[in-house]
Amino acid sequence: MVGTEGAKPTILIVEDEQIVALDITRTLEQMGYDVLPPLSTGAGALSFLEKNRPDIILLDIKLKGNIDGIETAIEIRKKYNVPFIFLSTFSDDETLFRAKKTEPYGYITKSAHKNDLHTMIEMALYRHTMELDARKNEELLSNTLKSISDAVIGVDLDGSIISWNSGAEDIFGYDKKEIRGKNISILTPPFYPNELPDVFHRVCSGIEVNHYETVRQRKDGEIIHISLKINPISTSLNTVSSLSLIARDITAKKRLELEILEASERERKKIGKDLHDSLGQNLTGISLQLKILENMLAEQSMKEETEIARRIESMIADSIKQTRSLAKNLLTVTLQSQGLSVALKELAIHAETLYSIDVDCSTGIEEEINDEIIAVQLYHIAQEALTNANRHSDARHIRMYLNEDDSEYILKIIDDGKGFSGDDEKDGLGLRIMEYRSNMINGRLSVVSHESIGTTVSCRVPKHQ
Repeated sequence: MVGTEGAKPTILIVEDEQIVALDITRTLEQMGYDVLPPLSTGAGALSFLEKNRPDIILLDIKLKGNIDGIETAIEIRKKYNVPFIFLSTFSDDETLFRAKKTEPYGYITKSAHKNDLHTMIEMALYRHTMELDARKNEELLSNTLKSISDAVIGVDLDGSIISWNSGAEDIFGYDKKEIRGKNISILTPPFYPNELPDVFHRVCSGIEVNHYETVRQRKDGEIIHISLKINPISTSLNTVSSLSLIARDITAKKRLELEILEASERERKKIGKDLHDSLGQNLTGISLQLKILENMLAEQSMKEETEIARRIESMIADSIKQTRSLAKNLLTVTLQSQGLSVALKELAIHAETLYSIDVDCSTGIEEEINDEIIAVQLYHIAQEALTNANRHSDARHIRMYLNEDDSEYILKIIDDGKGFSGDDEKDGLGLRIMEYRSNMINGRLSVVSHESIGTTVSCRVPKHQ
């Protein structure tokens, strides 16, 4: 076996000419190597290797017996993983061609200078040590990847799959052998827009892409929800050569979140209805009673008491107005009865009145969105974006668009406010709420802001889910 650092390397010579073998042995011993007794046949060398491991073998190509040096080398590489250098008096093209196919660690003629032989041996030993280290690292990485339940996928810059761990096999159902070489887009459902080329471009441009949620399709056709992280893999020249994708199956989590969302929407409607039907009606009744009391006090010329009654009535009127506004935001009656397009236009008018800023709304979808969950979440994303623009940007004008293409609905809210660049505002509660709502409908939320220019919030949602 390869000795520890400082120990003499052990060399086995396989040479059928005894005089040549003895001459090489003396030369190597003078160089400080530990030389084993020479062997004269390939069969003898293979038999020796079954129980012993020299550090390196010097192997004659033209051996006597049933197998020559090249055939012996093939078996050595296949079974024993011991580095070997060919020794030969021959240097013809045919012999060189056969020898190269065995991937030797060197090739030197027997008449070569002893310094050349020494250099060849040292380079072969060094190369073999590096290969062993690399193999250990590969095995460690391979075992680590096998133990990870997440899918770890390597792709080239065109999206062709070059590595695929056991976690990917479990999550997506494809065997490593059948998936390698195929494009990563094979995992994108046919109804879902393929966002990966755009994401790959951003990653290669040095833009960090955090974990984001999306949907993918398993081999058996099942649609699953995943959390995806993409990292660049760079060469020594600092150029991106490939990409690493880490995917986690979050289907169960998404189902639970959907159930929670549906429950919260039911509760939202109930609270809105209670505000409108109970609290609103009660306040209206109180207001009517106060009006009667105000008239009675006025008839009795009780000016001070009449004025108090008027102030209370005014306060009740404000409370009724606020209650109706809260109920309107919670119930979104227009959204349910007339669709998202009309509801967004009504929201724009409401925001103009509430915030005293110009809000333009334009919709360009051919048919109203039938999926209530998608419509509700897009509505609330628009609502949150309008609120944020009023609270944080000092915007004077806001434009809101709802459009579509072949595969997606596209909502955009653009303001002309002061914008932002700090991480604090980007990580604010409003943005997190919008991201959460977008994720619930498999959307892709984008927030682009520039100081003194304004902010654009866009959400792209697949039509078919």
